[in-house]
Amino acid sequence: MRRGRIVAVGPADTILGLGLLGIEGTTVRTPREAALAFDQALAAPGVAMVLLSQAWSEALRERVERASLDEGGPLVVEIPDPHGEARGIPLTERVEHVLGVRLER
Repeated sequence: MRRGRIVAVGPADTILGLGLLGIEGTTVRTPREAALAFDQALAAPGVAMVLLSQAWSEALRERVERASLDEGGPLVVEIPDPHGEARGIPLTERVEHVLGVRLER
């Protein structure tokens, strides 16, 4: 199991809330800022997981897909936005896919 830091990229509310839990992050407001922050998070030493808000993960879909295929890079987890609707693949299914195992529920 890889150990390392968790970093987040998303809107101010998301970063503030995760910051209260001790997770560092970058607040982004534009697609360009989101792309830059995401790329920096992926390349930063010691990062094991990047939390990316759902709105930005949709805007950066190609980057997210490439990062998900990189077995040596951090795990990318898309998280719901504070005022958005949770949709997409549930977290347990994503973890099962990454680990290649089925988790008992």
